[in-house]
Amino acid sequence: MQENHIRVNKEAEHSYSFAFGDELRKSLIAPWKIPILPISLTHRMISHRKNRIRSDALPFLKNCIFVYDLEKMRRGDQKSFTNQSLNGSNDNIGIGIGTSMIEADLKHHIPTRREMNVEPKEWNKLLEEFLLGLIRAYRPQKLVFVGKYPYAGLMSVIRKCQTDKGFYWIHVRGDEDVVEQRSEKFAKAESLSFFTGQDTIIRNTVFFDSEVSPEIAMKLKNNGINIISSSEHAEYLNLEKSGYDYRGLLMKNQTIFISPDAQKSLGHVPNYLLPNLVICNSQEREETVLTVIKFRKKMLNKKTPMMTVEAKLDLWLQ
Repeated sequence: MQENHIRVNKEAEHSYSFAFGDELRKSLIAPWKIPILPISLTHRMISHRKNRIRSDALPFLKNCIFVYDLEKMRRGDQKSFTNQSLNGSNDNIGIGIGTSMIEADLKHHIPTRREMNVEPKEWNKLLEEFLLGLIRAYRPQKLVFVGKYPYAGLMSVIRKCQTDKGFYWIHVRGDEDVVEQRSEKFAKAESLSFFTGQDTIIRNTVFFDSEVSPEIAMKLKNNGINIISSSEHAEYLNLEKSGYDYRGLLMKNQTIFISPDAQKSLGHVPNYLLPNLVICNSQEREETVLTVIKFRKKMLNKKTPMMTVEAKLDLWLQ
């Protein structure tokens, strides 16, 4: 059966052997129950099986738990990634290990070992129990650790869960050999810079997949906007034809102009992508493109990563 959320598997109280032993214990405490032990054991096993099936069928409550090792993340790392990664879905939960250097929307905090002044073994046990409790409470589909190297407490959590397919690692300036070795326990591992780095979109460029009028072409040029033949690198895309991966283009933070008919093939579009989607009729398309680009050029006066952290995470976690 395919899991719809991470679940803790290796817990004694959830096993058949525990249920069997617990029923025997009750009979020893109350000897009058011994004659009916075969009946009570059968009833207990059937009830235990039903409870396990019911538990397995429970839906997930949260999409993703992000565990940030704030002690290993610089201020720039936290500023460029933490809140953005939580914005991708309302069902994301942020957990911080250590003290945040920015104002972040973290639901829970865990003191570092130095802050608690305890031995590594004791601290990792506390971390393990805390994360297992969160998994039980939130029933997340995924858990993403963001830090240099995963702690022993986290690795113990992975071993105790029914599947490791829901665990991901975003490493922060880790040694390449160590990262490669420890990545085996995770469904995916990727560097933090992959999500926060610049992309190959060229600013102030527009792509038309059909012929553009000389008048509009001149107006664009006069406003410092270059028409290019590459849809891959254009900041704006005027798309008259069909067959495009509209969602993929929006995730790259490219602004697309499409007709109302093309909108039907979009499906659900996350809120963070909507600012880059412009629906307009073919008759008004060229003037709309010019107006939007001129307005955007006045508003945006500094470079930012073209493809958002939210979009990159969305694609990576699929």
